[in-house]
Amino acid sequence: MRIGIECGGTFTDIVVVDDFGRITATNKVFSTPDHPSRAVIEGIDGLPAGLADGAALLHGSTVATNALLERDGEPIGLITTKGFRDLVFLQRQDRTRMYDLGYTKPQPLVERRNIVEVDERVAADGTVQRGLDEMDVAAAIARLAESGVAAIAVCLLHAYANPEHERRVARAVADAGLDVPVSTSHEVVREFREFERATTTVVDAFIRPRVGSYLSNLRASIGERNIASMAVMQSNGGIVPPEAAIARPVTMLLSGPAAGVSGAVTIAAAAGVDRIITMDMGGTSTDVSFVQGGEPELATGTVVDGLPLRVPLVDIHTVGAGGGSIIHIDAGGLLSVGPQSAGAMPGPACYGRGGTRPTITDANLLVGAMPEGARLAGRFELDHEAARRSFEPLAEALGRSVEQIAADAIQLANVTMAGAIREVSLERGHELDGAALIAYGGAGALHAASVAEELGVDRVLIPPHAGLTSAYGLLTASFKRDFSSTWFQPDLVQVGSEQLAETCAAMAQAARREIAESGVITDHLVESWIADIRYLGQGFELSVPFAPGDDAGTLLAGFHVAHQRQFGHSSENRIAQLVTLRLRLVGPKPPVARVEVPPTDVAPGSTTIVIAGERRTAPVYERGGIYDDIIGPAVVADHTSTTLVPVGWTASLDANGNIVLERRNS
Repeated sequence: MRIGIECGGTFTDIVVVDDFGRITATNKVFSTPDHPSRAVIEGIDGLPAGLADGAALLHGSTVATNALLERDGEPIGLITTKGFRDLVFLQRQDRTRMYDLGYTKPQPLVERRNIVEVDERVAADGTVQRGLDEMDVAAAIARLAESGVAAIAVCLLHAYANPEHERRVARAVADAGLDVPVSTSHEVVREFREFERATTTVVDAFIRPRVGSYLSNLRASIGERNIASMAVMQSNGGIVPPEAAIARPVTMLLSGPAAGVSGAVTIAAAAGVDRIITMDMGGTSTDVSFVQGGEPELATGTVVDGLPLRVPLVDIHTVGAGGGSIIHIDAGGLLSVGPQSAGAMPGPACYGRGGTRPTITDANLLVGAMPEGARLAGRFELDHEAARRSFEPLAEALGRSVEQIAADAIQLANVTMAGAIREVSLERGHELDGAALIAYGGAGALHAASVAEELGVDRVLIPPHAGLTSAYGLLTASFKRDFSSTWFQPDLVQVGSEQLAETCAAMAQAARREIAESGVITDHLVESWIADIRYLGQGFELSVPFAPGDDAGTLLAGFHVAHQRQFGHSSENRIAQLVTLRLRLVGPKPPVARVEVPPTDVAPGSTTIVIAGERRTAPVYERGGIYDDIIGPAVVADHTSTTLVPVGWTASLDANGNIVLERRNS
């Protein structure tokens, strides 16, 4: 058996498949943010007896993200080149709020008193201009040891071009007997741009003790339950051994959303859909992405809590519009949704766990999209009256009915999610014509058709076990590691194909050697390559796929096409520069079987739904009870999600068990 467990902000989801990729069991429990592993163990213990014996566990967790967002960690140290002590404070000149006079830059994760300098200097081409001062290194280590730091980040100037000084510093820490993890920038992110490289290395060091402790303790706990092995999801959508995640925890950031995209891609492939929009609406937030050709786009960096990170990740945009997003009146007196969330504790008011503030889940219950009597995850009863009480202060303040406020809040959430989808698709040169929206997460199916209508998309797929798609995605993901190295070439035309091939070969050899050291067999791993290219004078790059045997003309042609698609123009006469090479090594995908949806002969029930301010009666179907096209308004209920079929839409069941929503007027 293979067990996929994904820890979200509100729920922890579990899916079990056998050797043939068939789903044999599922479970869903409330997350325990204070001790995430407690929910994992509770979910495993809730599976049928003996099912976990000898199983492989594949795990996605928010522990790395939460450690960063909460800034919950022990003090760390930073060793940097003399003269660069204040780099993490100076940051960049850009700002997220241009006209905010009270704007302050995000604070770094390391205190200034724990930043120490060593005398050395390496040029951008890797030549050593000033050797490493060993006495400085010894003094720096002694000072950090006295400060009691829990981890050390090492980021020396231009170490991406020549990492020897960083290696010597790391060895000196070990030789001094200082038993703390060390994150070196050339191992975390071997790329130029000093601030981003330093920040990423500092984040890696900051979350490393917590992630290491979490994964080590979890591995011990599951071992007591006879689980044979464990692997961890990364933000790039790939699975790695826990040792790799412990050594490089920054790669675990945003791993949960990446697992959801992996599951959605598998579902789309089985359904014969090539271009998809993924919409993962959970309890805390909604994550969206655009995928075509079966491969999600890879972003080379992101910003978390105001800190720029250079880490490969699935190109996902997150907005604070989840089922638990709190509805409130903003400073201007207008109704607003999120980004604050009720989370797992206390959760929405209707969960009956002490929540009193209104959320999107409460709103869906009040307007009838979630029928009265509906049970969360098939077993948690929802409290309709508690949901109503939570909305009464808003209704009184705005002089409208509870149902009107709830309907308006749902519309606001839909517009927010549609805007996020436009950002990852239309604003990046991808048309939505002919694309299908795949909605999942516990709340995604309730909003999917309305969001699609907002975008002009005519087709929506709701997969089986939609509320567990991220956990299912863990079981569809393969081994995947990404490597990068800045290799600056001032004029791409001057790069010979043999020179490029030799550089790629050396990079691939080093990557395979590193992977082999973690116990992974590398013979079956497939390589893919990307080059970051820019025009002379540009401060940003575009990623262009290539093969190591390609010549400069092929890379240039690919770059011009990418620039045209992204910005609507290109310039064949301008000098183009190659900046960074990126290598991805991917293993074979595990077997995945078609999900069976057992038919049911249960007669449809009914509910009342608020539509255009009026209540209308609508049928309520079970997924297995869909035999013909259903005309909206209607509701389809199953154990992990509820699907709303609005007016003007139809619903049917395809051969893969997906609910297919289509606009009638399209």
